[in-house]
Amino acid sequence: MQESTFTALEHLFLALSDKTRLRLLALMVDGEVPVGVLAESLGESQPKISRHLAYLRSAGLVSTRRDGKWIYYGLEDNMDDAVTRVLNATLRSILSDGKESAVSKPVVYEEYVYEESEYDSEEYVSDWVPQELEIHLL
Repeated sequence: MQESTFTALEHLFLALSDKTRLRLLALMVDGEVPVGVLAESLGESQPKISRHLAYLRSAGLVSTRRDGKWIYYGLEDNMDDAVTRVLNATLRSILSDGKESAVSKPVVYEEYVYEESEYDSEEYVSDWVPQELEIHLL
């Protein structure tokens, strides 16, 4: 294995070591999502979500696209092969509810696909409990 692969995997595992970042990655598995929807889905402030997204972006796991004043985040397409395999396995594990899947891309099941109209509903309640963020500066 090349040194760059070890470095990429190190960044991946550090990024995956936080529940909020895992939840963000799971929400992006079906495509790009605006940062506001991500924040609302997790019941967190937009600045907190933006910090986590910046971490994922610096680790090379997500990419951004600006459309007017909206910023969309999605899973990066051009990752190291080893990183892609580990990330796909992680996302399949999160999303599969224990079902085995032999696919090369992350899987999205019906219960994890959120329609935009759900966010406008007063009945929408997140099943994720917000966690405190602890930041360590290196």
